[in-house]
Amino acid sequence: MLEIRNKKMVITRKAHECFGCVEEIEKDKSAVYVSAKEDEQHKSFHLHEECNKTISRDKWFSGSGLYRGCIKDALKTSEQLRSINMGYEPIWVLEEATDEIWKNPFQLLMKQTFYRY
Repeated sequence: MLEIRNKKMVITRKAHECFGCVEEIEKDKSAVYVSAKEDEQHKSFHLHEECNKTISRDKWFSGSGLYRGCIKDALKTSEQLRSINMGYEPIWVLEEATDEIWKNPFQLLMKQTFYRY
């Protein structure tokens, strides 16, 4: 389990990989520097500001839900859930996917689609 020890806002001096989405954080951009501990070993990594907000807002990431690429996997999972068609005609979707949902992909997991049999 990854235990976060400290977080601070930094301006990167070189390009880094975001721990959450595994995409590049460009040089001279603001990012969150995280120092953590996992299995008695110290780790440090960077996060995009948006990835940090997503991780901070969603309780799923606390504990064992935080790992390298977790946000990318969460988006992939939510896409798969949206694409499941059980052979029924959807008659009502609780809420359309918006930019806000993509900032917090686990909101999408809570959306419900009702089907006509």
